[in-house]
Amino acid sequence: MAFLAEPQAVASDFEQVCWRLGGFDGRVSPEWVDGYLTGVLAGPRAVPIEQWLPAMLGDTFGRVFADPSDARRAQRALSSRWSELAQQLDAEGLIGSPGSIYLEPWIVAYEAHDHEAFVAQGFGDAQQAADELRPGVAWSRGFLAAVEHFASDWVAPPPGEKDAQRYHDAMARIRDLQAPARASIAGRDAQIDDACLAAQHLRLYWVDHAPKPSTRRVEALPGRNEPCPCGSGLKFKKCHGARR
Repeated sequence: MAFLAEPQAVASDFEQVCWRLGGFDGRVSPEWVDGYLTGVLAGPRAVPIEQWLPAMLGDTFGRVFADPSDARRAQRALSSRWSELAQQLDAEGLIGSPGSIYLEPWIVAYEAHDHEAFVAQGFGDAQQAADELRPGVAWSRGFLAAVEHFASDWVAPPPGEKDAQRYHDAMARIRDLQAPARASIAGRDAQIDDACLAAQHLRLYWVDHAPKPSTRRVEALPGRNEPCPCGSGLKFKKCHGARR
């Protein structure tokens, strides 16, 4: 979707950066970027900005922020939000209270004139505008875009495997934000809370299922005057033992 809402007059650095990017890439909004960053941070490994920034935006970032000082400011704004989300998804805090919601998503509040602009620009009728511009839709799309871009990390457990249901239930709750619904505002807020809790559960799922480091077996070394195990016929101290 290439619809771009009119940015608010007073916006944070993060919002300003995202809306500028949205002028070149219609997917992008502060909410979409926030969902994307959350998806990367909820995944199995720490991904540096050098990887997630181009994965998220392709060459759009470089085209929008061609000036080096402008690019540095934009990166700082994105990195600042990244750090906030990283704190909210800190595994130690989540483990201590797995049922509490720590994640605070950046949700765009589209107003009546945004819905009117959506229809006027030919993106759909009033009902489609109501569905597309609902709070949480862009966040869910951003999160799932991150999962897709880092698919080699996000290897879903096959159904029936231990803990698989935990993973698939959490992913379903994030996808459900995109499903057409007629929930009240309070009901929608509850759906967003469920999706945030799901993102936290995914973070803990990957912590619980982190690859185990392989155990290196170290053979006992022979005595210095014993034959070297390499078969040279020399004493260990005169052969491979001499290199230690």
